[in-house]
Amino acid sequence: MSEAPVARLAAAIETLARAHKAAAPLPRGLPYLGLEHASGTGFHLLDALAARGIFRKYEFVLDLGAGLGGTSRWLVTRLGCEVVGTAASRAEAEAGESLTRRAGLSAQVRLVPADPAALPFRAAHFTHVWILETLPRLRDPLAALGEAHRVLRRGGTLAIQDLVRPEARSAPEIPGWRPSTTAERAAALERLGFIEFAVRDRTAEAPERSAQVVAARDRLLARLRRDARCAQLVREREALAAALADGALRVVQIVVRRP
Repeated sequence: MSEAPVARLAAAIETLARAHKAAAPLPRGLPYLGLEHASGTGFHLLDALAARGIFRKYEFVLDLGAGLGGTSRWLVTRLGCEVVGTAASRAEAEAGESLTRRAGLSAQVRLVPADPAALPFRAAHFTHVWILETLPRLRDPLAALGEAHRVLRRGGTLAIQDLVRPEARSAPEIPGWRPSTTAERAAALERLGFIEFAVRDRTAEAPERSAQVVAARDRLLARLRRDARCAQLVREREALAAALADGALRVVQIVVRRP
């Protein structure tokens, strides 16, 4: 059986990060230069997303739809908390766990395959839930938000970074993605009972600032283009970049609290 595309992606990311590390220090919190992140929006945005949450070493965060775990590793490195991230498949969880182990962060980050609409965690289990650019590619984003509410402790913070379509435009064609609008997301959260809404459009600040990271992303995409088994990953990344560049997608952060 051929290696899963997600495993090939993880291997390519690890190889490129190792090569970059030999030439220059990697950015703090990004042992893999943020290459796990499909859209390419800058990880500097996460500083603002974390500002309203109180993070201490005993905080316990769910990174919903963590993929290969880039956000999870950023959280533990920058904020010192413990994180459980959910992956879309066992192959994705294993690939992300391998990256985490190589980064020396296995004691604080655990990645598990889980359906976001039926999480395998007890109620009120986490102090924070983060959902970073995950909702548009879920089969049932409303159910996932309901599960986020269920597993979050009272007084806990839900932090979302979403790729949304403007009200006046139809959704761009991105394989496997169904973007919503900011108003639709906020209405769903309000119906679930979340309070203290803070909504901010971060589109103007979204592009990656680090020349080192931008160069690494270009090299990764060139590498993936040479691998026919990664064709879908390439199409997704190229379509996201195009949609963000022409305004068909915007980057919005929503932070709410469970009463």
